[in-house]
Amino acid sequence: MRQKIQILLSTVSTFKNHSSNYLTPINLSFIWSMGSLLGFCMAIQVLSGIFLSFFYNSDANFAFVSVESIMRNVQFGWFIRYTHVNVASFIFLFIYMHIGKALYWRSFTRVNLWLSGCLIFVIIMLTAFSGYVLVWGQMSLWAATVITNFFSSVPFIGDKLVEWIWGGFTVSKPTLTRFFSIHFLAGLITSFLAVVHLVVLHEQGSSNPLGTKSYDNINFSPFFLNKDLFWFSFFLIFLSYFIFFRPNAFMHPANYEQANPFVTPKNIVPEWYFLPFYTVLKSIPNKVGGIVMMGFSIVSVIFLPFIDKNTLIKAPKIRALWKFFYWSFVFNFIFLGWLGEQPAEELFVSLGQVSTAYYFLFIWFILPFLGRLETIILLDAKA
Repeated sequence: MRQKIQILLSTVSTFKNHSSNYLTPINLSFIWSMGSLLGFCMAIQVLSGIFLSFFYNSDANFAFVSVESIMRNVQFGWFIRYTHVNVASFIFLFIYMHIGKALYWRSFTRVNLWLSGCLIFVIIMLTAFSGYVLVWGQMSLWAATVITNFFSSVPFIGDKLVEWIWGGFTVSKPTLTRFFSIHFLAGLITSFLAVVHLVVLHEQGSSNPLGTKSYDNINFSPFFLNKDLFWFSFFLIFLSYFIFFRPNAFMHPANYEQANPFVTPKNIVPEWYFLPFYTVLKSIPNKVGGIVMMGFSIVSVIFLPFIDKNTLIKAPKIRALWKFFYWSFVFNFIFLGWLGEQPAEELFVSLGQVSTAYYFLFIWFILPFLGRLETIILLDAKA
């Protein structure tokens, strides 16, 4: 009995050390709340996703009808589905802001934390895409057709691999069933990786705007807990506006038409959060080359800790040249997203090629060059 009490007390103590008593740098700004907001959004997605699964039918003949039934016949079904759809978009918005924060303040130098976060990003992309297919509207069907056809480029086994993914000779009922399973499995993996990411963060400690080790720390609760609760409340108000007044703001109109394999949409585009990488795909005239470069544009961020090894200067306030190139990269990324929505005309393809070139130039050349240059300048100043 005494041993069980000791285990319970130890568990409670560990929980408090990683929650209310967790030491946090005193100078964190609101941008450091992106991680908490992402966790909050993931919790909403899990709960709303479980509710939607009660009424969803993964049979290709009834999937679209079951989604409409959720919207029209299930009590509060419309609210739950619009919440699920819009929160998915906000998750990517917060992820891009979270990655942007880590890039701006060079938090990516903490390798284990960065790698676990990048893995979550990739799995979330898989979760979002599989969920997009489940609607089984026109854009869902053709997006699934285009993306799964990428695997046909795999040497020797490409065609057989595509048939295995489809479960036949075209995107059909078996394909949808598999995407339904993938959606749930990827969601579970994401939840597990989020816990791992949090554990690694608490082991290494939070970064701060100065980019140095913080010796002035305060307890997470009540100080930063109140700040997070404030942003949760603000987010819920903002989310409510989209749910009640602009529920379709992030959805393509073609996806309100039932999937028809005999009618091809005029302009097949993915969801907005995939558009920058879709532009990279369209910018490469060769199919295999485009697929490779699109995948490379996603995984390139994984290599940032190994590309830029400057550990002497992190604070952006004293890095004027870095701020110029950073914000030009942010603008270029947004521009890539805009180009992704445009038709494959010569002007937009040319602009996409220029933007794609700068995307890779920044990550693989400008970033390490600035790191080395700033290190040399700092060492010369010390000498």
